[in-house]
Amino acid sequence: MENKHCPICPRCCDLSKPHCPRGITYAKTGQIPASHEHHKNRLRFDKREHQLIMKYLHHAVRVVDSGKIAQDMTKHMFDTLSDEEVTQLAEMLEKLSDAWIELVRD
Repeated sequence: MENKHCPICPRCCDLSKPHCPRGITYAKTGQIPASHEHHKNRLRFDKREHQLIMKYLHHAVRVVDSGKIAQDMTKHMFDTLSDEEVTQLAEMLEKLSDAWIELVRD
């Protein structure tokens, strides 16, 4: 296996510490495991950054929707970001959301 980075997703994890079960399998065997049936309809993007944005938005929504985030945790959900970064992120997400809604409008 010549590859030092996992080719399965846009994260391109280092194979010495893959972040997902499929990456772990690839690191051990050198073969890309079959993807799950529900992944076949997943959108593909030309730019890696676009794929990552969608992936991270999906993961964030999934964590919140799963009920694993308790009300008392909401105070700390954005501690990683400065107040200015939170404001900028909110503005960027609003801009994206508005554009995507417009894109799918009939």
